[in-house]
Amino acid sequence: MMGFFNRNGEGIQAIAGLLTVLLALGALVGVKWQIDAAERIQQAQSARDIYREFLALSANKPEFATPDYCQLMASPNRGAYTAYVEYLLYTAEQVIAVDDGWNSTFDGFLQDHAAMICELEEASGFTAQVAALIARFQATHCAAVKPCS
Repeated sequence: MMGFFNRNGEGIQAIAGLLTVLLALGALVGVKWQIDAAERIQQAQSARDIYREFLALSANKPEFATPDYCQLMASPNRGAYTAYVEYLLYTAEQVIAVDDGWNSTFDGFLQDHAAMICELEEASGFTAQVAALIARFQATHCAAVKPCS
């Protein structure tokens, strides 16, 4: 047996070195996969938390959740309502980034805020997914929105 190792020592060392490199690469791939999976889990949890916060805010501020837009824009609550709609759009960004199946849910939320959404001139500050949601909403709903008098 020792004769085999003596005759093939260099080949065995080369194979061992190659196996070591392959195992190290496999470990790196495994670590990367594990980090990516943990990031996806964290992103999903964060989106759920933000969505829950948005629902709690809506329950605590029903005047913002189903607003009288013209009255709110003429009141001292204008800034708070604007921030509420911005938080709605931020929530949409976070949730849709995890699962774009939520588009119809957020389209429903936007309907309650059609007047403000229709006044948005550009959606460049949002992710491409939310900018597309806003653009679709504006294309299909804004013709029916009556301006404040």
